[in-house]
Amino acid sequence: MANESKLHLVMLAWLAFGHFIPFLELSKFIAQRGHRVTFISTPRNIARLPKIPPHLVSSITFVKIPPPQVEGLPKNAEATMDIHTDQMSLLKRAYDGLEPELTRFLENSLPDWTSFS
Repeated sequence: MANESKLHLVMLAWLAFGHFIPFLELSKFIAQRGHRVTFISTPRNIARLPKIPPHLVSSITFVKIPPPQVEGLPKNAEATMDIHTDQMSLLKRAYDGLEPELTRFLENSLPDWTSFS
C-alpha cells in the first residue's frame, strides 16, 4: 500500500443497531487497510457502540450530531430500540433533522467517500 494514497471515508447509518454494527465492522475493516474513517451518529448511539480495538483508535473518528427535538418523540430516543414502532415516523423526522449539521461537516471535511444507510 506504499504507493496508494489513504482515503477518508464517512459512514452514517440509519438509527438502528442493525445498521450501526455492520457499518462499524465495515469501518474497522477499512481502517485496517490504512484508511481513515469518520463514523457519524447521535451522541447516545455512539456511546452505546462496542469499543474500537486499540490499534484502530487513531484511524476511526466518531462525530456526534445531536438530533433535533421532535414533538412526540421520547427524550433521549436516538435509535429504533428507544421507541415503539408507532413512533418510527418521528424518529425518521429526527434523522432527517441531522442534515444541516451533516452537510456542514461534509463541506468542511471533504471526504473521498460517503456511505449512508
